[in-house]
Amino acid sequence: MNTNERKNVISSLKNLADTVRDLKNNHRQKRPIIIEFSGSPKAGKTSCINSLELFLRRNDFKVQIIQERASVCPVTDKQSPMFNYWTALMSLSGLIGTLENKKNDIDFLILDRGVFDSLCWFEWLVNTEKMEENDRDATEKFLLLDKFVKSIDIVFAFTVTPEKSIEREYAHLLTDKKGSIMNKKVLSQYSEAIRNTVEKKKEYFNVLEIDTSKKDQDQVGKEVTELTLKTLKDMLMERIGYFPKNEEIKDIFADKNVISFSEIKDKIPNISFDFRDIIEKNNEFIQPISVAIFLSKNKDKILVIKKNKNATSPDSPEKGKDLIYIGGHSRLEDKTGSNTNDFLSICKATLKREINEEIGISIALDRVNPVCLYTKSDDKSKQHMAICFILNIDEEIKLRLDPQELVQAKGTSKSGKFIPINEITMDSLEDWSRTIIRDVLKLNINQGEQLKLPQIG
Repeated sequence: MNTNERKNVISSLKNLADTVRDLKNNHRQKRPIIIEFSGSPKAGKTSCINSLELFLRRNDFKVQIIQERASVCPVTDKQSPMFNYWTALMSLSGLIGTLENKKNDIDFLILDRGVFDSLCWFEWLVNTEKMEENDRDATEKFLLLDKFVKSIDIVFAFTVTPEKSIEREYAHLLTDKKGSIMNKKVLSQYSEAIRNTVEKKKEYFNVLEIDTSKKDQDQVGKEVTELTLKTLKDMLMERIGYFPKNEEIKDIFADKNVISFSEIKDKIPNISFDFRDIIEKNNEFIQPISVAIFLSKNKDKILVIKKNKNATSPDSPEKGKDLIYIGGHSRLEDKTGSNTNDFLSICKATLKREINEEIGISIALDRVNPVCLYTKSDDKSKQHMAICFILNIDEEIKLRLDPQELVQAKGTSKSGKFIPINEITMDSLEDWSRTIIRDVLKLNINQGEQLKLPQIG
């Protein structure tokens, strides 16, 4: 790359970084972009990580790196499954710790070897008869949990020919003695394991393969930095779920607002995804909103929240109102690990993500049968259908309300608190909350009388 080409590349990447930063300032990024670097030894992975980190920091992005731990692994045999178990779990613990620490405020998290890389090594161990297939399959089932793999946005899988890898390894060493990994046989086997893993696990990861055998560091750095920025740009241009209205759904809700999901599931088309501004302008689309209603264990109190003024649009029916539900739109990332379009699976994944983002807790939904809520009080309501999950939880549970989205549980504010049902007034609620009170929970608020509560589970 000559001087002029280098200047053009720097200018192009800076402009892309500026665009991404503007998008980030206008559209809140709720979690970091997570990038995993994986691949063959001496493929240029570490140099590229350092280059990307420096570029991002110089362009005002906050970056954190979880370094690979292979060099400090107490397991001395690098060809033992235990070595890979240890490194996989150490990387996973770093990933979980970063994501679950609500005080973290970073734009990019870089994994120097992570889940995908571990899968490649387990593939190699099985192929070389150092690990039983049953053990590998059980381990993969754990590592491929949605909560892990769906958080990884990009995997850069670096490859290089065994010959080039060995040449780079010994270029500055005063020995030509081969190591347990750094020899042509093992490197060839591992390259095959990477290819097999990419093919077998492509439904779980966004894998971008980069062969560095004939590329210099500038070329690789440009490619990785550009792909990283474009991915963040794409994520910030939020895609939400929708499905087209059809006559069957219109007929079902012609004279009712609430119906069990089991009665309507065969009438709902698969969820598609597109940019939010496109979907919200089209009145022929319905946007599914997955929501949770939290009742206390005694079923006499209900969790109330209120959105911050800046977190709602001027025409939102939620603005300034108490809400007895928490949830939101499905996003492209809510598709399950197998990329299924199963409606209920996507709704559950959406709600788990939303609850964790909004109030900082985890929930289980497998035993909960949802109901669908659809009102036609205004044009905005006609564009949305609520998928309602009713949950019993301990009212003493510690909630971590997102300060940018929700009014905090302080002073006389009801937001983030379990309120006795007979103290809630209908006038303080927006339309969906009133409908949930009346038609889902079957409560008579005015008299403070509990007429009927649904069976949970």
